[in-house]
Amino acid sequence: MNDQSVNTITFDGPYLDILLMKHQGLCCSQIVVKLVLRDLGRDNPDLVRSMAALCNGFYAGVTCGVLTGASCALSLALDGSREREMQDSEFPLLLAELWDWFSVRAEKEYGGINCDEILKASPDKRACSDLLLATMEKLQSILATVGGTGQ
Repeated sequence: MNDQSVNTITFDGPYLDILLMKHQGLCCSQIVVKLVLRDLGRDNPDLVRSMAALCNGFYAGVTCGVLTGASCALSLALDGSREREMQDSEFPLLLAELWDWFSVRAEKEYGGINCDEILKASPDKRACSDLLLATMEKLQSILATVGGTGQ
């Protein structure tokens, strides 16, 4: 972790939800999608299970599953017809906003956006919870600006 920054995590609802899901064996990409599904009032175990392909940076330590999972969750959270309308124009901009925000945050705090880089900076995986919480807030903010399902 960056010596200049100490992240404080409050043991409240969202953090406890993440800990419970991690204890159940879910990885970051699965947790993001499961939380968004819950916010949508939906359940889709097959989708959550399929998100395992993104775990641990595609099981290769590359792009963090929080980011790739959040990208999928953004698409999921947008209304289907609205998403089709947005595909050619606004949707890529929303994805770029999410990726740019995550890249700046993860690079500043943990040295990069890849799982290997993040876990090298935070071997205790505290960074994972920090990034999950912050990314869920960012997703909700993006969705709120476009009239999606942000809480």
